Amino acid sequence: MRKNIVTLLLVICIANLFAQTSKTTETTIINKHLFYAHKVVKGQTLYRLSILYAVHVDTIISYNAQTAKGLAIDEIVYIPISNKEVEPYSVKQGETWAFIAKTRQISEDELAILNPAVLDKQNLHSGQILNVPILLNDNSIITSSIGGNKKEKDKNNKQTPIIVEKNQPRIHIVQQGETLFGIAKRYGVKVDSLKALNPQLTEQLSIGQQIRLPDINGVVQPYESSQEMIETITKEDKQNVNIETKAKIGQKKDFYRVYMFIPLYLSKGTNINIANIKTLNDYKPIKQFAFIQFYEALLLAVEDIEKQYPNIQIQLKIEDVNEISSEKMTQLINSGELQEADLIIGPFFGKEFMTLCQYAKNHDICIVNPFSITFDECGSWVYKATSSYYNQALKLAQYIRDRNKTANVIIVNNQSAKENMIVTDYKTAIHTTCAGESIPIQEINLQTAGIAGVKAAINPICENYILTFFSGEITITNFVQSLNAGKYENVTLVAPETWLNFDNIETEYFINLNTLYISQYFVDYSRENVISFLKRFREKYQIEPTLKQFAFQGYDITYYFLSSLCEKGTSFSACETPNNALLSTKYEFSPHNKYTLENTFVHIFKIKDYRYVEVDNNTDWEEKTIPIKHKRK
Repeated sequence: MRKNIVTLLLVICIANLFAQTSKTTETTIINKHLFYAHKVVKGQTLYRLSILYAVHVDTIISYNAQTAKGLAIDEIVYIPISNKEVEPYSVKQGETWAFIAKTRQISEDELAILNPAVLDKQNLHSGQILNVPILLNDNSIITSSIGGNKKEKDKNNKQTPIIVEKNQPRIHIVQQGETLFGIAKRYGVKVDSLKALNPQLTEQLSIGQQIRLPDINGVVQPYESSQEMIETITKEDKQNVNIETKAKIGQKKDFYRVYMFIPLYLSKGTNINIANIKTLNDYKPIKQFAFIQFYEALLLAVEDIEKQYPNIQIQLKIEDVNEISSEKMTQLINSGELQEADLIIGPFFGKEFMTLCQYAKNHDICIVNPFSITFDECGSWVYKATSSYYNQALKLAQYIRDRNKTANVIIVNNQSAKENMIVTDYKTAIHTTCAGESIPIQEINLQTAGIAGVKAAINPICENYILTFFSGEITITNFVQSLNAGKYENVTLVAPETWLNFDNIETEYFINLNTLYISQYFVDYSRENVISFLKRFREKYQIEPTLKQFAFQGYDITYYFLSSLCEKGTSFSACETPNNALLSTKYEFSPHNKYTLENTFVHIFKIKDYRYVEVDNNTDWEEKTIPIKHKRK
């Protein structure tokens, strides 16, 4: 294989937005969708923003990935306003608010939602710019919001028609106060139909939760396999693609163009003071080092691909695109440079990914979402590399079911918006997987019930799985210490692997509580390929590669998708061989919807003999019955 081309481009982004002390009226249109542009002020949190704008915390994170680690003063957070495609509209002489709403097929209240800055709706002036839904075209249809005759329903009930694109999955985003019955009634479908399309769906809804809706012909039937999904989509959708666009899905060639979008923040490099960097922890606040190991590891993966497939050429271009450089993404799209891409990996952040996803949809390009646990659909052919909370919960539920005839599940959280969303996924997965088993689920609010409430929920005659969904180092430390003090012999703590980062918690406590960790990534340092990678990385870059710095992820994502191109073209779901060479994860893709394949693989591991050991369905259950007092010796 001829040498891969790796290009780094600098990005300069200047933000000039105004701070908001309350719900902002500033809006922006990004790829035909409308967002609030909220400027963070001191004291604001993700939870407060979710309440202020009535959206799910996870929805905010999906468009602003950097906010998962907290908000920064003066940071711009983009919050979706509507799922309708919108455009700017210049008011003409004599037009009224009611007239514009009617011609755009929405209610006056909905028009007001799209234009929060317009206070005087009775006195519009010529040339005034409003945000309005894009008018229907030949690729769209109108269906009544509650079924039946459209004109009669609109006349009698004054309900807004639903705009639906043909051949596209419909998604409803839950708003405050909505119920499952009300949503079903609005769309003229049965509750059972919604549940059939959304296996994780329960009566308890969360603000911002996405519910898949039946297509225009009724309930969408799932595909039997990933390969059937590829073949069906390819056959059905090629007729809708521009005749000059090459059909890339599933195509195998000897030359590929691949773009990878990594947030390297190269334009900020001059701001680094090397004298202040003395330990690995000193790298954390510096954006330029956030994904540098991802980039360094991908170069090693490229070397391996080049050796393994000498007769296939891959032109790999790396672009520095991040959440503060949206201009670069627009420039690339407008240049037409991406049209011939066979595969795009990234971007890493939600807003940029959705912008590019729409472009990929229109140009028949496969795109990989590397890290988002959840993201909005765009109708493009997407490989979602990170497993969702629901699939993580399924793996845990299978683990519990296969080891227990009876068990007691205790869910502990603070009931924040994001926690409630994750809890819903876990409860649904456990109920679905363990149907018919004697496995009750209790939910404890740690803020109100405290550790005493958790201990009271422990069943002394069966195994207790305590699932934790809360944050805060002090809270976590006190929780683990108190639970460990109970010296329970029938408790298994299930915790995020991030808890291992807290220095105040003794490792012995986690061992005593038989703690299980769930993660997309797990590194077995005894494996030969891991040992080889460590040696190469250290020799080349004079630093230790870590999961925290995305080194192992950079190698795995690059190696898997590039080797899959060489083996099977863009039908990655049919290619399993590269998994044997990966360092920290596997890729087991399964259809998530009509256009998206999601990786369903997750690791479950524990600490044994002060080493991390991965567990699976073959783990000897008798090991778990050893009394805690013997383990502590």
